[in-house]
Amino acid sequence: MKLHTKKRYILLILLSLIFFVSAYESMADEENGENRVIPLGGVDSLRVTIKFGAGKLDLISGQEDVFEGNFQYDKSILKPNVRYEISGETGILTLSQSIKKDLNLSFPYKNIWNLKLPSGVPLQLYINTATYSGDIDLTNLQIENLYLDSGASQTNIVFNQPNLIDLKNINIKTGASTIKMLGLANANFNEMNFTGGAGSYTFDFSGHLTKKSKVNINAGAAKIIFKIPSSMGTKIIIRNFLASKLDVRGFIKINDQTYISPEYGKSAAELDVEIKGSFVDVEVISLTN
Repeated sequence: MKLHTKKRYILLILLSLIFFVSAYESMADEENGENRVIPLGGVDSLRVTIKFGAGKLDLISGQEDVFEGNFQYDKSILKPNVRYEISGETGILTLSQSIKKDLNLSFPYKNIWNLKLPSGVPLQLYINTATYSGDIDLTNLQIENLYLDSGASQTNIVFNQPNLIDLKNINIKTGASTIKMLGLANANFNEMNFTGGAGSYTFDFSGHLTKKSKVNINAGAAKIIFKIPSSMGTKIIIRNFLASKLDVRGFIKINDQTYISPEYGKSAAELDVEIKGSFVDVEVISLTN
């Protein structure tokens, strides 16, 4: 009898311990957050790789030679991995997190990153995300290359001031999304390649275009809006697709595929746009000052 009572007593203790540990882990998961500040250490350039799951991602410029990040999450599995190393004269910053498809989590959960990238060095920026929303404000940064690969998303990408260096390539690949790219003339880019699924995409070329820039768009079942200043020399070629709607304002029609602005051919700083896809609704708006 005493042995039986002792076993019951031990079992009750074990059950209490299990309950305590489970409750502690649950409490620990309720609210987590951290700030990271990383001085670059005198490098000449910085490569930033961001692998983000599902949630909210905001990015702006910060101090000249310091990275700052605020990470908010309510599940310990969402804790970011932050790694910084120096290779030669280049800093390598990696911010990673399990993409949503790798997680066994149900919505809603909290996952917010607020990042401040250093403004004093040229940046190679690589962003890989799952389903997310975000504001990627690249104003006052030195963007040398920009790569974005996302699932379904709602994103604003902004250049409110001229990019301080030549931006060699913008490469964007996205699923069914709403993306607005604003102040693109300020990006100072050589070439942009954009591939999108069903969605809504706005390309606003406000700003100051300083050189010949090439834009390649490939989309399916999408609404595409171009906003182009009337003073900017622009050629638009529409190839190999069925347009559910085509509305080109302020441009001269050369043939069924080609449209040019009145200023095209008058300056070395011009915009060449080529659009491919199917069942695309294209609207081109000529902006006046």
